[in-house]
Amino acid sequence: MRLPWLFKLAVCCLAPVVFVACSNDAGTPSGAGGGDATAARGAGEAGGGGTAGDDFKIVIVTNGSSPFWDACDRGLKDAGQKLKVKVELVRNDASEGGQIRRLEQLGTQSDVKGVGISVLEAQASGVAEQMQALRAKGIKVITVDSDGPAEAREAFVGTNNLEAGRELGRLSAQLRPDGGKAVAFVGLLGAQNAKERIQGLREGLGEKIALIDSMEDGVDESKARNNVTAAIQNHPDVNILAGIWSYNAPAISDVLAGNGRRKDFTAVTFDAEPNAIVAMEQGMLDVMVVQNPYEMGFTGATLLYRMIKEDKAGVDELLKGGQVYDTGLKVVVPSADSPLKSQYRMTLEEFRVWLAEKGLEGS
Repeated sequence: MRLPWLFKLAVCCLAPVVFVACSNDAGTPSGAGGGDATAARGAGEAGGGGTAGDDFKIVIVTNGSSPFWDACDRGLKDAGQKLKVKVELVRNDASEGGQIRRLEQLGTQSDVKGVGISVLEAQASGVAEQMQALRAKGIKVITVDSDGPAEAREAFVGTNNLEAGRELGRLSAQLRPDGGKAVAFVGLLGAQNAKERIQGLREGLGEKIALIDSMEDGVDESKARNNVTAAIQNHPDVNILAGIWSYNAPAISDVLAGNGRRKDFTAVTFDAEPNAIVAMEQGMLDVMVVQNPYEMGFTGATLLYRMIKEDKAGVDELLKGGQVYDTGLKVVVPSADSPLKSQYRMTLEEFRVWLAEKGLEGS
């Protein structure tokens, strides 16, 4: 019979294929490169690199759905590609209930091993309870962008919002050396990042400028524009308009363009949505204090990955023994002719180069 001979031939042909497949499964760990800071040196260098066999998912839950999160999504995906791990950005509907439901859903997904969340309301007990419930299941939980209760998370990755608010205040004071009155605009006054930025703004404005109102829009862009209009009407002596959340910048510029009163106001804002960049190009904004949501996504995912892999050295490399990773900020001015001084300063042209390097449209 010829069957035994054919069987031996088949075994001999298949053996190299099996050997190659096994070699690929045991490949060299990949690094975590791609971020702006320490994370760029790679998870592999810290002893916890990813392989093709890491079959789990890391998720970041947003507070809302503004273009701010597009940059975070890019950073998250870049980290996932570097680490060879599944990642997902889950956009919330700007409600506490929405975050609770999304966290509950993630808790039922067996492949989810790490979660980052931008906590919508600092005192949202329901969100904190769900964060703790995830941790009880062994899921690693951090906060990004806006912090929550320290006992509900393992670390925070984001901006030093108090210092960023102070910087916005100092810049406003430079632009209005004779003093004045300011109004701040934000989505939710109860969000931790909003609280810290507004407190910092008040401190940075100094003695000559009073922050006379902080107006909440409930993460409604139409109401955000209406708030700017109302502030101008209700406070005829106000001369500084400060946008605290990313979409507040376009809201301010839209209103000033519509009423033709740009010359009457100093417009200082946080972040750089694509529409805000256009507004600055058109002379509608004086300065933008810009966060780094790309780094929040990239380093947030990298940190969670190292936690999941129990890579203590890698975690310590990022957190330096603490619980906070500061993603930094940029102060973007319209041109080199701007009189503003800041250690974080860069021109709009320089900022565009940075965006292009990251493949981003805003930050």
